[in-house]
Amino acid sequence: MTRINTGDLFINYSDSGEGDAFLFIPGLTGILDAWDFQIPHFEKKYRCISFDHRGTGESDKPLNAYSTDLIAKDAIALMDTLDIDKAFVAGTSTGGCVLQNLALDYPDRIKACIFSNTWTKADEYMTRVQTSRKHIAESYGREEYIKFSSLWTAGWTQFKNMYDNLLELEAKQKKTIGSVEVISSRLDMTLSHDRLSELHLIKKPSLIIAAKDDALTPPYYAEDLQSKISNSKLVILDEGGHYSYRRSHCEWNNAVDSFLEEN
Repeated sequence: MTRINTGDLFINYSDSGEGDAFLFIPGLTGILDAWDFQIPHFEKKYRCISFDHRGTGESDKPLNAYSTDLIAKDAIALMDTLDIDKAFVAGTSTGGCVLQNLALDYPDRIKACIFSNTWTKADEYMTRVQTSRKHIAESYGREEYIKFSSLWTAGWTQFKNMYDNLLELEAKQKKTIGSVEVISSRLDMTLSHDRLSELHLIKKPSLIIAAKDDALTPPYYAEDLQSKISNSKLVILDEGGHYSYRRSHCEWNNAVDSFLEEN
């Protein structure tokens, strides 16, 4: 475990490989282990950094103080500590919302953006999904929340084809997940994120990845994001669910490789 002090809390992070910096931002589960199909691949050419969100993994878990803006500031603090001026940045799900903040508020620190299985602003569909997850956590506890969330995030294809891998990820979540109060605060964070009216200001080269069978962030979110960012490319994978970067990691990694070679 390697941690840094961002000023108001400690953040756990990983740092491997050499070359241009490539920062990976997890989704709501928040743990850097989620990228274990990407880091070994990309560290052959890039310096790969990831971190546990505040409230998850081995990072500190305050009862409140959660927003995608604060996580973006944590990411910048991490880059500063590691003497990284600019980085390619990938963000999945909530991490994609964090990346929107980075691209808008710290554009000079970003080389290019990879948005994966994310959204622009919570609509009626997203609101119902996230409030249901919050109800499960508050009514049945953390372990049931993790299992219920996997139905949305992993989807049936990962249950069918990568079940043992999914159980490993769930086990890591169970060991380090925050309290129910922290889970609820982080879910509220996803519903309050809204940079929709500003997305047209993102000028960095952007790759947007979605999956046809993603039940949590259906492809129409990605299409909406692409319509707002002029210098963007959209890739919709045939399958992969919300964890497309895990279930369809070869296709995901290849799409990102091609994008980075162009940018």
